[in-house]
Amino acid sequence: MKINKENIKHLEENYGKNILPLSIFDNENFPGINPLEILLFYKKETSVSKLKESLLKTIEHYNLFSSCLIMIDDNKFALQYCTDGAVVNVLPSINAKFDDINIDDIKKMMIHVKTLPGEPLFAVTGIPMEDGILGAISCSHAIGDGISLMLFLYAWNCIIEGKSLLPPSGQRLFKGSPTDFDKIDKVFITPLSELNDIVQNRVKNVSNTKIYTTREYFSDEFLNEMKNQAKSENAKYIISNNQIMTSFLLKKYHDYILPNTDRIVLKSPINLREIHPDIDSMYIGSANFNSFTEFTKDEINNMSIYQIAYRIKESMVNMRNEKYANEIVQLSQYGIEINVDIFRKNRPPYSVDTNIVSSNLTHLNDIESLFLGPSTGSILYIGLAVETGFTILKEKSGSIFAQITSRYPLM
Repeated sequence: MKINKENIKHLEENYGKNILPLSIFDNENFPGINPLEILLFYKKETSVSKLKESLLKTIEHYNLFSSCLIMIDDNKFALQYCTDGAVVNVLPSINAKFDDINIDDIKKMMIHVKTLPGEPLFAVTGIPMEDGILGAISCSHAIGDGISLMLFLYAWNCIIEGKSLLPPSGQRLFKGSPTDFDKIDKVFITPLSELNDIVQNRVKNVSNTKIYTTREYFSDEFLNEMKNQAKSENAKYIISNNQIMTSFLLKKYHDYILPNTDRIVLKSPINLREIHPDIDSMYIGSANFNSFTEFTKDEINNMSIYQIAYRIKESMVNMRNEKYANEIVQLSQYGIEINVDIFRKNRPPYSVDTNIVSSNLTHLNDIESLFLGPSTGSILYIGLAVETGFTILKEKSGSIFAQITSRYPLM
């Protein structure tokens, strides 16, 4: 791609203001992938116009959610703060109650964003019903991770209800004003046919892959019993709820999720907000790196839940420390920058043929505190940026569930 002097001047003048370049790591991993998606049921009485007005205020407050992806050089991308970067679509009312809907039908009605140059990176679809409103959110991973999306939802609810909220960290937000989409030079919004083969193949794989989901609930009694049994088997098996649930899911579902492989690589994201001294807890963007734990299928079948859980714990402990976080990450004026050379030594390449992603959102304390309690609504579906995985959530007090996602039918 040819960048002329005017484009270079535009980039230099707007870096850190209206344009934020993606990191080397982001450039390798994000363009062309699935968006993060969440389907919510909101049952508090409120008007659609009020929800839309508060949503637009939240998008302005968290300005990364109103940006577009642009191509600034060969295979290098950036975020442009753009007024057309977010799409809001309110569909006609459905004459039905929540208990009568089919979630798969609703997923087909929602707007799905694409992480490609010139495409909106954030979309909300609202569908009024007899007893509430369905909200479907599609969010590019280039502008934020799962925690960013949850913080956004929290702020949205605070604005709806007129409550005060903590502002997002300025470490990743744009410092300038948004620009109109039609003012972005066409050289920055290269069509798919001119992008590299890796991105083109990702887009093809996303469009050709059918996703199956199922759900498992975990009671406090089950988790406590597992911990007691673990201590009885081996005193060193001091394991967390998440490690127990992930191990249980691996044993039960690995043959359904990845039937044609002899080994499984578990990919567990580690939140940099908790361990890196320079990263704000309210950072909006992608602020995680991955721990990888490898098992053969025979090991998963033969090991106890506690042995699997302890191996997962050990691999995460080895990487979840401030020294390692400082080695692989530094904070620049554009946000988090990954030291790719160091990171690659401990990061095997991701493969949809062997890897299962485990995303733990229970560490947000209690989703009920983020407004998704029984009096407000519930989470119906979570869509990950990769094809296979477990998403573990706390929907309300005493009710932890995992959503299991696969390319193959789940029995």
